Amino acid sequence: MVKSKHGSNNTEKVRIGVIGASSFVAQVAVIPAILESRKAKLVAMASRSNAKKLSHRHGVDLYDNYEDLMRAENVDAVYIPIPNSLHAEAVNFALSNHKHVLCEKPLAMSEQQAKELIASAASNQRILMEAYMTHYHPRDQELMKVVSARDAVRVRNIYAGFTGSLDRKEDFRWKPEMGGGSLRDVGIYLISPILQAAGGLPYSVVGSASYAATGVDESFTGLLNFKDGMTATIFSSFVSGEGQYLRFTFEKGRISLTNAFTPTLRDNLFEVSDQSGKMQSFKTKPANSYLEMINHFCDLINGRSTPSRPLSASVETQRVIDHLLISAQNEKIEYLE
Repeated sequence: MVKSKHGSNNTEKVRIGVIGASSFVAQVAVIPAILESRKAKLVAMASRSNAKKLSHRHGVDLYDNYEDLMRAENVDAVYIPIPNSLHAEAVNFALSNHKHVLCEKPLAMSEQQAKELIASAASNQRILMEAYMTHYHPRDQELMKVVSARDAVRVRNIYAGFTGSLDRKEDFRWKPEMGGGSLRDVGIYLISPILQAAGGLPYSVVGSASYAATGVDESFTGLLNFKDGMTATIFSSFVSGEGQYLRFTFEKGRISLTNAFTPTLRDNLFEVSDQSGKMQSFKTKPANSYLEMINHFCDLINGRSTPSRPLSASVETQRVIDHLLISAQNEKIEYLE
């Protein structure tokens, strides 16, 4: 059994079970990363659709419901990619059954709920991690080093946009009761690098949304204002052309990224332009961000690493999302202090 205490010398593979195993992100990205990792072992699945087909394909234990998997003695950790509104209940159940948890973003439906989940992880002495894979890609880590080296107070504006066309009308992201909406879906990608570059929270935010017939925001625009004069603009959408953009504008220079939030093995380069237009290139090693995330999760469980992204970052990101949603609903500025 893998120990949970930091500082353990345990090098056994972490035995991972997946609930909601038929979800798109689980099938396309996370389960393949678990199978590829030398630090993890896929041992169990629970799914409400295609469960038998999935378990036979991977040769793992099949469970009829999520709770039985999370109680299983041969499972050390659980990956949770179910609809947003169900995260808190599932995370709490897994933690109370002494499982480590990797939970899909967003971790929670509110800042307060995120804090409660973190407290539960601490009281149960288990690892809790939000599945924000972009952070673990070498390009993202090098980018933030470069931004920090240029001194964050000299960043004048950041623009972050993540758009696409969500045609599947049965998708939970179109349902408000399931925590749907474009901002909840991709807000972490847009807001997290902004907060990291700024070194803290904005003092105010303004949100504006276009709402679908179901009541969720199909498109969302947000403005974040920081005390040092820096501003940031975000845009998310379910009804726009595919695009992922991240741009930092400095007093002297600019950094622009495309395919900014779901980098592939080919996305290992970015360029910095100075005031004269001269370009400096930065190249990192090719990497699978999902595999890097799984490996870091396993290292945390085995006490071989400390959190690369603290849970406080999840709380701060959720706080900004909460205030942006309130601002859009009330059509007025929201202050975070």
